[in-house]
Amino acid sequence: MMTDAELIKEIRKYRCADLSDGMDAIGLVDKGTMNETMRPIRPGIEFKGFAYTVKLIPKQGNVKSCATIEEWREELGKGCQDIYNFVDEITPENAKDMVIVVDMEGVRGGLWGSEIAMNMMLRGVEGAVLDGGCRDSYEANLEKAPVFCTKRTFTHAYGRVQRGSLNIPVNCAGVTVKPGDIICADDDGVLVIPRERAEEVMMFARMQLEDDIETRSSHYGKLGFEPDETLERLK
Repeated sequence: MMTDAELIKEIRKYRCADLSDGMDAIGLVDKGTMNETMRPIRPGIEFKGFAYTVKLIPKQGNVKSCATIEEWREELGKGCQDIYNFVDEITPENAKDMVIVVDMEGVRGGLWGSEIAMNMMLRGVEGAVLDGGCRDSYEANLEKAPVFCTKRTFTHAYGRVQRGSLNIPVNCAGVTVKPGDIICADDDGVLVIPRERAEEVMMFARMQLEDDIETRSSHYGKLGFEPDETLERLK
């Protein structure tokens, strides 16, 4: 069996399309395919890593009405401390090859935004996949934040969700994700591969990609296209 480091290095060669075909080949048709509402915040985002899961639940009870800036700052701080309790669990020592997967039940709250995106990038996280909202979209894209989400919004997570549990099986965009599952994301969407089946999946994915590169290389030549990086994925 491959080590985690060997596996993630190898699986990064493949497109979600190749890996999905590999899932089909071992009988896991659509088993790891997140629904079509899970989209990158801009074209061209691609990452693969091991799932660190976060469960948030819809806000219980009423939210406070604040009369002063000071009161609001304190209230917002308390809310964020509750919602973002996972942040301190993620450090430069454990963030390598990590994808944060958040189940917030599709709530339209902007859990991810320009600040937390940079915060997680500084720690070394590969990316984030949210069954919920991302805001500050313009700034997050300027920062090249690696984020997929089911909602785009300007609303805050405050007052809309609260903490649940960390690193447990969650449901994200229609797929059960266990801690340590392999999250594969590109322009086509997000695919979840069980860690214990990943080597089988890659065996068939390699065949798919080899055949694709061979055929497209021939087409490139006939059409007069210059070779590009998509023909070099296996090198």
